[in-house]
Amino acid sequence: MRLVLTLSTLLMLLFIPLNAQDFDTQLEKLAEGLSQKISAKGKTKIAVWGFFTENGERTALGNYLTEDFSVYMTNFGDKFEVVDRNHLDVLLKEHQLNAEGYIDESTAKELGKIVAVDVIITGTYTVLNSIVKVRAKALDSETASQFAANMGSLPLNENIASYLGVSVNGGNSTNRGFNTSLNSNETINNPKTVDDDCEKFSTGDFCFSNTMGEKVIIKIVHYPDATYKYRKKQKVMTLAAGESKCFYTLPGRPFLYYLATWKNFTNPDKMKGAESFLSNGGFAKYLKDKGELRVETCKSKTYTIK
Repeated sequence: MRLVLTLSTLLMLLFIPLNAQDFDTQLEKLAEGLSQKISAKGKTKIAVWGFFTENGERTALGNYLTEDFSVYMTNFGDKFEVVDRNHLDVLLKEHQLNAEGYIDESTAKELGKIVAVDVIITGTYTVLNSIVKVRAKALDSETASQFAANMGSLPLNENIASYLGVSVNGGNSTNRGFNTSLNSNETINNPKTVDDDCEKFSTGDFCFSNTMGEKVIIKIVHYPDATYKYRKKQKVMTLAAGESKCFYTLPGRPFLYYLATWKNFTNPDKMKGAESFLSNGGFAKYLKDKGELRVETCKSKTYTIK
């Protein structure tokens, strides 16, 4: 009996960390598969452009995927020379090339000349209920044509769900104060006050609580039509120090958020006071934070600004 219990306990201990690493394990396998296809073509010099949403947005999760994918490609290709996105950003700014979203044909060819690479890796991802679907593509830098690709489904674990601000297995997700569910006794956007038709129209609420000692401005963006990235809907709000406000009756789907201090936003040498600049990649360095949030049907969430 003791032996059985000991083995059971050992199996449980082994299962937990393996399950927690599932997301990274599958991402590593995806990179390994693509590296084999690139090696088969005899190409060795690689630039990792990055992973983006289907709408071409560069996000926190996209950066996470890009950084890890770059490491995996380096590890799997003994003969690979891999240039990561951080180094690319410096080169792109020096040559005044477009650094945001999908890479186009002209940028791909120009990048191939500047960095002297054979292959440019890029991709997209989609966050679903229990997985993150990732598509990785290898482009020939001379022709910008796709010559290899790989696709994988990465299971959401609690760490990644926390990073996204979503819940897995019915649990609450927290990450530096991101998207913490409000308790029923709180007066700010009480979950019981969500719209009566929230189930019918798949809507929920989202709040921002400013615990900083200065005024902030927030912009949220979503795309009603995933096939047309330029048709977007957005909302903007300002919060004084210590103030909390909510966006009500939002569609239950992922949103992008951009947050800047009022001082940076109104400084003409920085954000220039225009709401559109909050989501402009060139002004990202002046943002206090940006990333993704998910509105859940008939639920209320809050993001604590610290």
